[in-house]
Amino acid sequence: MHNLCLKIPNVDRVGLVLDISRVLAERHINIVSMEVELNTVYLETEQLSPADQEYVREHIKNIPQVNDVFVIELMPHQEKAEQLKAVLTSVSDGIIAIDHQSRITQYNPAAEKIVHIPAVDVLGKSIREVFPSDLPLLAALQQGTVYNNREIMLDRTKSHFLASGRPVKDQTGRSIGAVAILKDISDVRALIYTVTGQLTLTFDELLYTSSAMRRVVDMAKAIAGGHSTVLIRGETGTGKELLARALHSASPRKDKMLVPLNCAAIPDTLLESELFGYEKGAFTGATKSGKQGLFEFANEGTIFLDEIGELSSHLQAKLLRVLQDGKVRRIGGTREIPVNVRILAATNRNLEDMIAKGRFREDLYYRLNVIPLFIPPLRERREDIPILAHFFLRRFAARMQKTANVISETALNKLTHYHWPGNIRELENVIERAVNIVNDTAILAEHIILDHDYTSLPPDSQTLPPRTLDEMIQEVEKDILQKSLRQYRTSRQLGHALGLSHTAILKKLRKYNLSLNDNFTQRE
Repeated sequence: MHNLCLKIPNVDRVGLVLDISRVLAERHINIVSMEVELNTVYLETEQLSPADQEYVREHIKNIPQVNDVFVIELMPHQEKAEQLKAVLTSVSDGIIAIDHQSRITQYNPAAEKIVHIPAVDVLGKSIREVFPSDLPLLAALQQGTVYNNREIMLDRTKSHFLASGRPVKDQTGRSIGAVAILKDISDVRALIYTVTGQLTLTFDELLYTSSAMRRVVDMAKAIAGGHSTVLIRGETGTGKELLARALHSASPRKDKMLVPLNCAAIPDTLLESELFGYEKGAFTGATKSGKQGLFEFANEGTIFLDEIGELSSHLQAKLLRVLQDGKVRRIGGTREIPVNVRILAATNRNLEDMIAKGRFREDLYYRLNVIPLFIPPLRERREDIPILAHFFLRRFAARMQKTANVISETALNKLTHYHWPGNIRELENVIERAVNIVNDTAILAEHIILDHDYTSLPPDSQTLPPRTLDEMIQEVEKDILQKSLRQYRTSRQLGHALGLSHTAILKKLRKYNLSLNDNFTQRE
């Protein structure tokens, strides 16, 4: 049996509550709680027998100005408490509330999960008994301060979260408590991952047909499920970051963060704080609460360090420590923070040559070069050019609302015979350039404007134009005759200058449809 709860609608008058109390006192029934609102009294008694319940209801109903008596499940304060409990239980953020004496009054299941301390060890205790004395929630209570997204790490429970706090004030503005909202740092990372819409890429989305690239992808697939460090080598523009993203997507960490960082794009003084973070007050301009670095941010996930060969010797030493110990130390800090991060590194530099010149640490090289992957340049996998070119054509044609959907054979021939110093990135530029120019459905050779002329091809990639030797000789011979006709007006003069007989000159002029009587413009 449960306590009896009654709702008593009435016409408000002086002495009504006293009359209701007398009914219960006459039967020696204890009042557990009572709430009074305008024209309504709520009454909770101890458990009663059916006879006592009937007695109470009938006698209260007979009191003057009482309109009726209803049995209800819960008292208003109980109903509000249940609603609050349901809300606190359903939210994913942790909630901690304290009263004016710093006692913990609310501590929801999410807070238990984030802080790693059960509610039974927390509720009713002073917050100073459970948490460090410098917890910002105490400042919110005592000083009325407001704080947002303050990073908090509890060494006792190894918990790491962001907290935002507000004081709770009464109608007079006096602080009567404080409340904090907690967000687990892993949930914050997942939220950022969702909001930023990071590019996800799988091995199936990599475009290639060449056997050289197939070997690279097969190797990458084989090692994707592990946790070892991977060093991706290749020239600029070969797609090292795309391969790194595919590796992450196929790894056990695919649901966690992939944090890319170009080591060459950030000044060395800023790169250290980006990678390792800093404590509050570590240097001028540092935020008051400090900042976590990318290694902490990528915890449980993957960090991709592009252009790793550009790291200074100082940062090489700090990175080596992370690889060796699995821990980072923030700038200005003394605490070692454990991190579980898979490192994918990439470079277009010759690290072995840099080691020989003392510009790259040999011990770091061997820590990074656990699994090397070499992406061949585009000129060594020309079979991939058509599929890549058509992919870029579809993308840019859709973006520019062009009708171009075909690349002619002559255009493809021009593309496949170019040496591509800028690799896939340069091919993408060339196709975008062609789509801008073309006004029809087909990309022709004239629309393919390359950054370098064929004359700049290196010796190993020189290709002959599609003409016979005899055709090339005739072209040179005709050109010489045209230029000579500008100076000599008779076949004898021309033959003497070129070392040919009068008859031979006339035959060659007829062969190339040239005439001694043509004017200067025609001979041009």
